[in-house]
Amino acid sequence: MKKNNAKKKLLTVSLLIIAAIAALFVTYGIQKLNNKLSKEITVQEAQQIVDSALSELPTSVSTGAKYVLENSKVTVNSLEFGTDKNAILSCSYSAPAIGETVSENLSSYLTEAYAFYDSNNKQGIKTNATKIKLLVTKSLEQDLAETKNVQGETVLEVYETSPGEFSLYLSDETVNTVFGGILDAIELIKASDTIEYNGNTVDIKNQNTLRTGIGDCIALKNYDNRKPDTSVPLEKVWNSFKYDFYRNFIEMDRYTYITNGLATTLAITLCAVLLGVLIGFIVAIIRCVNQKTGKLEIFSDLCKIYLAIMRGTPVMVQLLIIYFVVLLPIGVPKFYAAVLCFGLNSGAYVSEIIRGGIMSVDEGQTEAGRSLGFTYMQTMFHIIIPQAFKAVLPALANEFIALLKESSVAFYIGVADLTLGGIKIRSITYSNFMPLIAVAVVYLVVVLGLSKCVTILERRLSKGDKR
Repeated sequence: MKKNNAKKKLLTVSLLIIAAIAALFVTYGIQKLNNKLSKEITVQEAQQIVDSALSELPTSVSTGAKYVLENSKVTVNSLEFGTDKNAILSCSYSAPAIGETVSENLSSYLTEAYAFYDSNNKQGIKTNATKIKLLVTKSLEQDLAETKNVQGETVLEVYETSPGEFSLYLSDETVNTVFGGILDAIELIKASDTIEYNGNTVDIKNQNTLRTGIGDCIALKNYDNRKPDTSVPLEKVWNSFKYDFYRNFIEMDRYTYITNGLATTLAITLCAVLLGVLIGFIVAIIRCVNQKTGKLEIFSDLCKIYLAIMRGTPVMVQLLIIYFVVLLPIGVPKFYAAVLCFGLNSGAYVSEIIRGGIMSVDEGQTEAGRSLGFTYMQTMFHIIIPQAFKAVLPALANEFIALLKESSVAFYIGVADLTLGGIKIRSITYSNFMPLIAVAVVYLVVVLGLSKCVTILERRLSKGDKR
């Protein structure tokens, strides 16, 4: 009877799930087929949407962009409704002819910037893009104040992204048209590779500082040039995920920041593990010999001081001191500084783990080895340490996993590890979720892989005990 009731409940739940999925697909299909606006907008409402979208563009990025945006005007004259939840607007526009202005004066901007750069270079003064920007901005402001407006007719599109909410499609073509050729001007600056200076033709292909500084005077960045998403909510979430994934990892091969960072992290961890095990064994044996025989007392005291320092201070502080205070003045690379720091830190914990394992081996094992004619050190290496290794293997594995995760602070000294790779992507795309989650997932996968390897090793050792 109970089995029949359980089967009925399972069948009921299954039918409810199937019905919910079917309803979801039906709703999705209906929404996909409905490509009309939920409400028709007027010309005045369309004008408000356009004005709001243009006013929200970033205006503080550069003097040129700010001037053009403040002195541009787009007027909606008429509209008609499309078949993709959109309204097609017939507009007239007026904007400062910044494209023409830059085209006419770019040679003088480049010459002025190069003269400034060359003068500073002869004096040993470093010139960056910001200094170039501040210099050229003054000339650009004067030219923009004298420039005439360019006027014309264009077509804009407004899309309904959700019921009652509308978004203007700000394609690059749209932005370039209604703002007087601003993107053409930026491309013209990027394409400049020679200038005339003191009667000579100077190659500036590799002078990115000049082009960047001048480009920053008119740069209009961080606007969304994607077509507004009019899909249903679930599809919109998926589309957003795909776009974020592409922008963070696929575009311009940004995934290499993660892969190269992972390779660096694994290299640091492997080298630090080898160094830590070496140091840990030496320290553990010295302390055990001192504890059991009373010998090596001076070395044992030095080991205690080392342990107190390594275990009593944060690893990040140790890293900063080792690199900036000790190794940077003598020119040691960052990678080796990270390996040394994490190796020394890990060695302190490994030594205590190994010492605990050695001390846990029954004293009778030592006596048995000595009765067979082994010296103390032979007994230690052939009898005690193999047994201690099996006992401390899980603790050692945990220490190695902790070391892998602790290596993430290496980016504080500029090591291009996995964490810094995620931070670089984040700084480029201004996306927090995707890069940081990717870093966390990679760490998790590597740690789970290491844990699985340790489990397999423990099973193999256990089989050896049973034979």
